[in-house]
Amino acid sequence: MDKFYPKYMYTPMPEMHNEMVPVTAGCSYKKCIYCDLNYRQKFQVFKLDDVEKFLVHRKAELEKMNRMPKKFTLLEGNPLCVSTEHLVAVLELIHKYFDVEYVSMFARATDVLRKSDEELLRLKALGMDRLCLGLESGSDEVLSFHKKGHTAHDSVLAIRKLDRLGINYSAYFMLGLGGREMTMSHRRETAKLLNEIHPFEVVFVTTVIFKRAPLKDYVRDKRFLRMSVKEILEEEIYIIENLNMNTIIKATHKTNPIPLQAKFPEGKEIFLRKLKDYYESNDEKALVKNEMKKWKIWGKE
Repeated sequence: MDKFYPKYMYTPMPEMHNEMVPVTAGCSYKKCIYCDLNYRQKFQVFKLDDVEKFLVHRKAELEKMNRMPKKFTLLEGNPLCVSTEHLVAVLELIHKYFDVEYVSMFARATDVLRKSDEELLRLKALGMDRLCLGLESGSDEVLSFHKKGHTAHDSVLAIRKLDRLGINYSAYFMLGLGGREMTMSHRRETAKLLNEIHPFEVVFVTTVIFKRAPLKDYVRDKRFLRMSVKEILEEEIYIIENLNMNTIIKATHKTNPIPLQAKFPEGKEIFLRKLKDYYESNDEKALVKNEMKKWKIWGKE
């Protein structure tokens, strides 16, 4: 895998235990101002010969470990943007060497919209399922500010398309993405969007000001007012209070103030109580101290 990703690679949290297959490096879009995951990395699509060589080598490794996975994830930022013919060829290669239960990948809402029903069904027939969509916010104001490249309506259209075709999906949303000035729009419209969709899992992460992301310059000149830990928790509480969903809510990412996960609606009350207890039992100073400890540990991992 080092040949394809010398430093690091990214995989969806709901699929982190799957067998990973290199298909692309980086992200085809690369304009979101909060993101530095693909900093100065040229987007590329790997040749089919290289993908097949990887699969052959990986199968031999797995056989020695007496392991034979059935769940796969195509890497990296948004492989669904690749031509359908190329993706079909990749999926056929995976089937050639493994028994396949499903194949997941990251996708942008616009990637879904650009594929025809026929293309998506063709991929589905070869095992594509459980797409991971980075929707981030339900607020057009927030999405536009961060140059996300899609609207909340685009998110709904993409999701309705997947629902209609019977393709499962999870969805990422970012706490704090609106900063202090847009938090009301972000929390209100995100809760509204979430109640319109039916993902098998919702993943919450908290906005981080990465040193190589353009957003840091917006923070420096006060075009973006970052939120305190207390304010992030207030935003999360509001969103959770207003959710009426039947899904798994996962807020276990290291960027979040407190790791929580529950099946909604039955786990909503306990989830919310733990969130409020953490908020009420810590002042901002204590919360910041907890965050500092967490980031020190993360930096060593």
